[in-house]
Amino acid sequence: MPYALIPEGYTLKKVTTAQEAAVHSKRRHDDVLALLGNENTPLIIGGIVTAVLVPVIAKQIAEDLGEDQGIIEKSVKTAFYDYTVLGKITQFAQDLDLSKLKELSPRGLA
Repeated sequence: MPYALIPEGYTLKKVTTAQEAAVHSKRRHDDVLALLGNENTPLIIGGIVTAVLVPVIAKQIAEDLGEDQGIIEKSVKTAFYDYTVLGKITQFAQDLDLSKLKELSPRGLA
């Protein structure tokens, strides 16, 4: 039988499967409320939506104008990677050579 921390005085109790599901559901609900209550959430969602939609919209505009889509797409990607934080993080992640992590010794990190 699983154990769970029950909020009343934070006691550790044995709980049934239904009780465990209820505790998880309550915690998930609290996490969603905390996320929605955060003042930065709309900015993050807007940034992600913008990063996804800008290349799509630029491609559609290029099609409508009869322009070369390759040039437009390259310009949008260049602007994204050069002028946004998300682009810099993406570029950094792509440039990482994770194979070198195997060579690191835990003693060398201390």
